[in-house]
Amino acid sequence: MDVALVTCAAMPGLYPDDRHLLHGLRAAGLSAEPVVWEDPHYQWSAARLAVIRSAWDYSFRREQFVAWAERAAASTELWNSARLVRWNTHKSYLCDLAERGVSVVPTLVLRAGSRVTLDEILERQGWDVAIVKAAVAQSGRYALFVARDGRHAGQAHLERLLPYEDMLVQPYIPSVATVGELSLVLVDGECTHAVRKRAAAGDFRVHDDYGGTVELEHPGESHLATARAALDAVGSPVQYARVDLVEGPAGQPMIMEFELVEPELFFRNSSTAVERFVGSILRYLTGESEAHG
Repeated sequence: MDVALVTCAAMPGLYPDDRHLLHGLRAAGLSAEPVVWEDPHYQWSAARLAVIRSAWDYSFRREQFVAWAERAAASTELWNSARLVRWNTHKSYLCDLAERGVSVVPTLVLRAGSRVTLDEILERQGWDVAIVKAAVAQSGRYALFVARDGRHAGQAHLERLLPYEDMLVQPYIPSVATVGELSLVLVDGECTHAVRKRAAAGDFRVHDDYGGTVELEHPGESHLATARAALDAVGSPVQYARVDLVEGPAGQPMIMEFELVEPELFFRNSSTAVERFVGSILRYLTGESEAHG
């Protein structure tokens, strides 16, 4: 088989948006199928290329998923690479990007087993309102909005979860509730399109799981520059990515998420993205580009 599109057991036929890529690959004459990552019987060497797509269940078992990625990469070409899978599946990568000069939402990582006082953290950082969430997360897992009068609830949230897993504390960005997030889709380092994601009224989460909406929008040069800075900071090839940007206090773009493993790429909103992704795969399989490993 030419291409295995990696998915999870809950979506053995892929998330519907990713089927646009499946159809595009087949239309280009390639053999392509969805494959569940935790299938114990699948031989990854049977695929010339494995592209991680709808693998949306790793947040409760990250180490198992990272170990799978390393095994698969030893048998076939894996996009994105196993190294990026390990790095990007823990949101401490935001701290790495900040250290490399990339504009990101300020992020504190609280390590599992540590004891912290949320009120002291927020006072020290000067954050009146905050978001507490899991460091390994998808679709807002364990995300909690902490208002100034809600710190007791935030502390209880941490005390319930922090004994078992790493957590993050970030300042709440008010623009999320007003203008939402701008997500740039990148294939081979080039932006194919962008979508504006807005939360439902009364919510801070833009995911469609919580009633969020999506519409096409043209990114500005400052958005593109921030996305390029993030790509440059990785230090190794990135076949595909999604950069989620929010507006900071001065209107500057800041990265909320930089997803390199299994981001929704909104193929339904851009035939260009599908064509570019298929073209990238064709170039790799025909030897016109080097393996990225």
